[in-house]
Amino acid sequence: MKFYDLKVQGVPQALFVLLLAVLFGSGILINPLIGELNINYQQFLAIYNDFSSTPENIDTFMTFFLSEEYAQMVETMLKIFGIIVIQYALSMLLSFFYLGAYLVDLEANEVSFSAYMRKFLTALPRFIGFQVLFFIGLGILGVFFLFFISLLAVILPLMYFVIVLLPFAWLVIEAIFIFKEITLLDTGVGIFKNFALSWKLSAGNRFMIGRNIFFIVLLSMFVRMFVVGSNVLLSLFITSFIEVIVLLIKQRLIALMYISRTRVARDNKV
Repeated sequence: MKFYDLKVQGVPQALFVLLLAVLFGSGILINPLIGELNINYQQFLAIYNDFSSTPENIDTFMTFFLSEEYAQMVETMLKIFGIIVIQYALSMLLSFFYLGAYLVDLEANEVSFSAYMRKFLTALPRFIGFQVLFFIGLGILGVFFLFFISLLAVILPLMYFVIVLLPFAWLVIEAIFIFKEITLLDTGVGIFKNFALSWKLSAGNRFMIGRNIFFIVLLSMFVRMFVVGSNVLLSLFITSFIEVIVLLIKQRLIALMYISRTRVARDNKV
């Protein structure tokens, strides 16, 4: 849990501040947009309720999709989505750097900032390529899954409850591909072979990995329960602060699990 502890002084502190700026800054940008989106959604909901009660008002309902309010709602949604994508990409890059730095610390007696950068830059092109393919694949599978569930829900309305299980499905995927980033840092594996390698490395240990990751998620949720108050910015800052800590703890945990999985313990006296 010593997320602030790296052998090169100042690096973890700088990464912490940068991650906090990314999460807190994106939260500040998104917060007013969510208020605008809520207003637009309430307008849409009122028109939809009127249409559902009197279907003959379909012209009014369809006119809404050509109105300025609908265009504004779509624009606001795209802005929120864009900010989230940028925030996620930046936080992934910074946490990837931290993961590589901690891996260097675990296996070298003398380290430097240049060693951290060399480890990061060597894996960066493959990291970007892999993440793009990984999330495109997840997106395609997600669309097909939701489409399939929607068709089944027409026959069996109870199938809608399957959507509630999506967070658990993400936990399973994360447990299976938990080493998908650190393998790029530790080996010269290619983008496509990394799917098979990360799958193979987690085999036989996925229950333990899932338990550890669930602990991290539970820790984040538990601490957030105590973030209350009328000051939105203060609550947002505290939440972002905690999210950065949990993210760095998770990266250290991944590195330790990976070392335990791939290295053979040796007697220092031999």
